[in-house]
Amino acid sequence: MNILLEGIFYNGHGFAEGNRILLRILYRAGYQVRILARDSHEKNLVLDPKEVAFISSFEKNKLRSNDIYLCNFVGSSIRYNPDFRINIARTTFETDRIPDDWVPELNKFNEVWVQSTFNVDTFAKSGVEVPLRLIPNFFDINAYDLCVKPLSLPVSKSFLFLAVFDLQQRKGYDILLEAFLNEFSQMDDVALVVKIRNSGGIHKLESIIDEHHKSKREMPTIYMIDQMLTTRELLGLYKSCHAFVLPTRGEGWGRPFFEAMLMEMPVIGTGWSGQTDFMNESNAFLVQVDRLIRIKNSDYPMFNGHLWAQPSIQDLQNKMRYVFEHAAESKQMGKKARSDLLRTYKPNEIAARVTKELNKFQAEEGENSEHLIGW
Repeated sequence: MNILLEGIFYNGHGFAEGNRILLRILYRAGYQVRILARDSHEKNLVLDPKEVAFISSFEKNKLRSNDIYLCNFVGSSIRYNPDFRINIARTTFETDRIPDDWVPELNKFNEVWVQSTFNVDTFAKSGVEVPLRLIPNFFDINAYDLCVKPLSLPVSKSFLFLAVFDLQQRKGYDILLEAFLNEFSQMDDVALVVKIRNSGGIHKLESIIDEHHKSKREMPTIYMIDQMLTTRELLGLYKSCHAFVLPTRGEGWGRPFFEAMLMEMPVIGTGWSGQTDFMNESNAFLVQVDRLIRIKNSDYPMFNGHLWAQPSIQDLQNKMRYVFEHAAESKQMGKKARSDLLRTYKPNEIAARVTKELNKFQAEEGENSEHLIGW
């Protein structure tokens, strides 16, 4: 079959990493693939030239027939393609529902692929009536090398919490900073390392710190990284820290949690939304949710009016304190987390799920052809 795969491929976003892996799955399965890359202008940001050359080669491919159009992107940018026999949308959302204006367009597709059972529920309750297929997020699990060289950090504390996130209200960075500043002081041998994608909004973090009631002399150490890291450097950052923490208000999947768990880090994260597919009480420290709250004045207006989680600041403080003071026990939790993911999310099994979903359309094509010939 001939497949047009559209989305982003070259930058550091989770959608781009997923598309790179999905492209290799399709290529190895023997499909004829052409890609339509919406981020061709970002080819030289994070990938090595060999990877860029491999991906770029698929932009020039010619399709012999228009069998499957597969768009893996943000739902608001997905449009049905009438030139193709089969249309598949792959997307995600992070609140208790999806935007109303997504629903009519998604219902034009033959099916919609989502990454978590959370999204199976939220998309269905929002009115998506076409078949919903659960296809877990795509990861190159073999790339998560525990022997990677730790990234050198100018932080003198012996225990480092790490948080990796985009500067979005949804990520709960305000809750994170408040909890860390409340719970720890300069007397504790602990620091928080914050890795953000964009430096333009770093003042948001600085203002939260400045407005805290503790004096600068009392405050625990917080170190911020606001520059782009290569994949290898990011893995080195995970390796150099001792625990991962993020009190997110909602995730469709929770990529940084998954990455940290693959790197054997004990993970502290909210017990609600997409990440609970792979995070549980036996392999992670789940932060209690006080309640679901109505979203107002979001930095992304499409969230307004929806519900998302309000993680408990006190429970977050308790879990951070526990992980810090029980480092050896927490380290064992990290080992179990990696073991669980390696057992549950085998790349060959996920690839098989993808090809099974696609191959059924090839069977349908054969049945339709036989029917027409017989007629």
